[in-house]
Amino acid sequence: MNEGALMAMAADATPARMMVGTEALLADLIGFDSVSRHSNRAIVDYIVAHLASHGVPSYLLPNAAGDKWAILASIGPLDRPGVVLSAHTDVVPVEGQDWSSPPFAATTRGGRIFGRGATDMKGFIATVLAAVPDFIAAASETPIHIALSYDEELGCAGADDLVAAVAALPARPALCIVGEPTGLNVACAHKGKLARRLVFTGRGGHSALPHRAANAVEAAARMAVALADLGRDLRLRSDAAFDPPWSSVHVGSLHGGGALNLVPDRAVLEFEVRTIPGEDEAALVARLDALVEEARAALKAQAPEADVAVEPISAYPGLATAPDSRATRLACDLAQMEGEPVTLAFGTEAGLYAKAGIPTIVCGPGDISRAHKADEWIGRDELAAAGAMMARIAARLGTPVEDWPASPV
Repeated sequence: MNEGALMAMAADATPARMMVGTEALLADLIGFDSVSRHSNRAIVDYIVAHLASHGVPSYLLPNAAGDKWAILASIGPLDRPGVVLSAHTDVVPVEGQDWSSPPFAATTRGGRIFGRGATDMKGFIATVLAAVPDFIAAASETPIHIALSYDEELGCAGADDLVAAVAALPARPALCIVGEPTGLNVACAHKGKLARRLVFTGRGGHSALPHRAANAVEAAARMAVALADLGRDLRLRSDAAFDPPWSSVHVGSLHGGGALNLVPDRAVLEFEVRTIPGEDEAALVARLDALVEEARAALKAQAPEADVAVEPISAYPGLATAPDSRATRLACDLAQMEGEPVTLAFGTEAGLYAKAGIPTIVCGPGDISRAHKADEWIGRDELAAAGAMMARIAARLGTPVEDWPASPV
């Protein structure tokens, strides 16, 4: 069946059939408490069963502990370049938030569906899963790969094996769409991120005898100032496509000490660096390491047993797909986006796919400003628009991806 016929069929069937399926799937997905600190076994089993009910097998990639799994499922001929639809199954916690309805039960009010993960990013997963029958019917020339990770909310910690598996497919994909919420705008770039925890161990003592001690809080405070100075240096290089237009250094927490008359022997500092594309990250890491070594040496000069321990929190690369690349223009055509591709202030797993050599963009329903908050929601109209994009993808699967139309530069 040619693309025109498939599009006509989709126009008749998709709005009613796919919306019913999408909303039902989303309600089920929201019902799983897939907060990152928990196993994602229940939601994985549900997705695997849904795919299996349509005859689609799933390849599961477990973490080292064996309590979390990524999913890779392929539809169509594996020996040809295809399209990856990527998302994460985990969500952030809800404790301490004032929800007006149960966060793990989908609630529809005024054209909006509320629930944890509705926007970030179970809405996208639901539209993908609802489109599986259409993908199966059409994927004779171009395959679809569904790639679902875990622990994205912990700094993209669960995507490495999944990205490697996608990159190792018999034919490398021509396009990866990471469905984070962008309002279905195509984003071709975002910053990278490095986050660390520094644990300062000094020597305690009485505050009347500070020369016999090594103050861990003072050492951590000096480090905070040094990091702020580094952040100011990074502003010398800028990229107007981002807000802020430079790489940034942020000290998020500093804790230590217990009583005023005691010299604190322990302090903990957490910081992050968000880098614009093109930043010399190796040189930046070297500068960070040098600051740590300087702080360690100063503490040890006061107390040989003192130390500064470095604990990684998260790290992922930025995304810098060219706005005029075929992948970007192809995605713009699929999303029917008007205007130029955008950049993002937040990070995603897209940078990992791009680093693996897979042309990648970010494009999904919803708005990131609603994510991680109480009463997170996605609009039914937003789900319908994402479903229409899935229908456009399905309508082209009978044609090799290299022949798909793309938006003009």
